[in-house]
Amino acid sequence: MKKRIRLFTVLLIAAAMLLAACSTASDTGETRPAKGTETAGQKKADAGDLKIAYTCQDLTNTYFVEVARGVEDRCKELGIEVNIIDGKADVANQITSFENFTAEGIDGVIVSPIDQTALAPSVEAAKAAGIPVISGNQLVEGSDAFITVPEYEYGYAIGEEAGKWIKEQLDGQAKVAIFDYPELESIIERGNGIEEGILSQAPEAEIVARQSANSTEKGMSNMENILQANPDVEVLVGVNDAGALGGYEAIMAAGKDSNRFFVGGLDATLEALDKIKEGGIYRATVDIQPYETGKLFVDTLLEVIENGPIKETVTIPMKVVNSSNIGDYK
Repeated sequence: MKKRIRLFTVLLIAAAMLLAACSTASDTGETRPAKGTETAGQKKADAGDLKIAYTCQDLTNTYFVEVARGVEDRCKELGIEVNIIDGKADVANQITSFENFTAEGIDGVIVSPIDQTALAPSVEAAKAAGIPVISGNQLVEGSDAFITVPEYEYGYAIGEEAGKWIKEQLDGQAKVAIFDYPELESIIERGNGIEEGILSQAPEAEIVARQSANSTEKGMSNMENILQANPDVEVLVGVNDAGALGGYEAIMAAGKDSNRFFVGGLDATLEALDKIKEGGIYRATVDIQPYETGKLFVDTLLEVIENGPIKETVTIPMKVVNSSNIGDYK
């Protein structure tokens, strides 16, 4: 009889333990995914085991050169393998890159898109393959995170700076050229911000040209044409430093530089900062720290890989750089 009681007790305890184990699994909702079905937050936790990619718009653009350098250096620091792909201003290149990323089973992708709409299916396919994707600069729908500057405010910051120059140095009146880049939808607002920032400070300024130029070559060519049509232009503001620097070269070559001329851009590239330090006609840019932005891209992707999508837009801070604070930049 005692043996039966002891046996019954043992069985009762075993059943209770099994029931508790089943209850714990059910309460937490945790399940182990089948091989190859891990979510972004369940992928490799050790950064040293990761292989990621960054595809950018165009590495002839000095801004993206600095961003890519930040991405590369942060990955080296963390022991992450990274593949940096130049989109060469052709969305077909980025689409092909995404196909390769999916085939390789890469651990995560950062994209600064050439065409947000055209890349949406590529992002969707990557995510369907279990590859998290984050967007930098412009948003591709379906991305797991988005890092950017507010485009209108970004343009307004340099436009306002140019407007102050016109008001204080040119008695509020000047002929102005703007380099924008309407081929990229989001940059339209940046160009609008430039124009409205100028007019907020110098409402009598005249915008005599607004042309597309996002590279040094385009900036130089367009400014040559603008100066032929409007030889009395004294202000040039660009949606990036690359185009504005091209315009600067054309102005210098034409002998139009003077203590009245204002050239300004965006991105605070090293070349633009050097020009401001020289004290010439390149007078301002807006710092969104492209090198540090590249590092932020990597850190944000790692957070997505570890914890899943980030719903809130990650904002890149900005600061106007001119003669008053250029000493802060070595």
